[in-house]
Amino acid sequence: MKLLRTLTLTLTLTLILTSLLSACQRDAAQHASEDGGPEQYVIEDGGVGLTREELQYLVKLWSPDMIDAAIKDPGDRIELLNMALASKKLAALATTIPASDDPEAYWKQVFTVRSIQARYAVNHFVDAIEVPDLTALAAERYQTEKDKFALVPEERYSSHILLQCEPGACDRDARRIEARKILDQLEAGADFRELAGKYSEDPGSKDKGGQFDRWLKMGDPNIAPHYLGGLFEIAKVGDYSGIVDTRYGLHIIRLDDLRPAHHKPYEEVKEAIIASLRSEYVKLAAKQYDAGFRLTDKAVIDNAAVDEILSPYKAEPAAPADAELAAPVDADRAASADAETSAPVDSAAKESN
Repeated sequence: MKLLRTLTLTLTLTLILTSLLSACQRDAAQHASEDGGPEQYVIEDGGVGLTREELQYLVKLWSPDMIDAAIKDPGDRIELLNMALASKKLAALATTIPASDDPEAYWKQVFTVRSIQARYAVNHFVDAIEVPDLTALAAERYQTEKDKFALVPEERYSSHILLQCEPGACDRDARRIEARKILDQLEAGADFRELAGKYSEDPGSKDKGGQFDRWLKMGDPNIAPHYLGGLFEIAKVGDYSGIVDTRYGLHIIRLDDLRPAHHKPYEEVKEAIIASLRSEYVKLAAKQYDAGFRLTDKAVIDNAAVDEILSPYKAEPAAPADAELAAPVDADRAASADAETSAPVDSAAKESN
């Protein structure tokens, strides 16, 4: 019985909404079987009962410990059934309590149940939708929207030399002079790996000859945009960028390798396209189904009553505000301060993890 005391609250919370919905939909005494006779209950008390179907579903909601207790201990079984039936009795009672007793609680439970019922109706419709064969349309979409479904964007592999200079922490102009000297050496034929080991201040890559051990795509959200911009402006493998500024400092980037953009073959993306089309089909069908329950031309609206209900929420006219204080905030300008938040260096990538 100790087990049941620890599980009572869980079971009650699980049952109450399900039972309330059931009670709102139909009265327990009016159940009917397929042959028109009264429905047979597995457990019944005072005209309220649980049918076999109800109990089968309810048991699915029980935890393994609860099911084990119901199997092995007759006392625990009685207590579980007792709680289940008590919950249904309370739910039935709830439908008889007038709204005037507690309007807030009353309408909250009414609209909660109504929302569940509406969602159930829509889900029932969606589950019954018969989606036609979309294979031919998928092949057509592959040709007309190949970039959407099959494009593999260009990827680039790089190495870099970083001179650290976080905002406000150093003289960036002085560091730029240092970076320029390093770039001059590279353009004169110096070995990149040697200079990276000598000058780079990125602890994650300097000992690997500056190698950024990751393939990068344009728009990668984890890499500083300016780093990506500098990398993807390099014309050919083996060439260098100019001096690239990020919040972490100044970079000299070398393009080590690239994988050209290409499209995956149809068979590789076929199922993904069909899934996308199926989703489109179902969403459109659900939207059309929902439209059937919108107001019709025969709808009657008592606007006077609606105005009366809304009147307490009408805002008072705002007092004139000082022009400067009332000026709108430039959201783009405010957001730009935090635009570059990701480091393009190995060490920063590790920190983000």
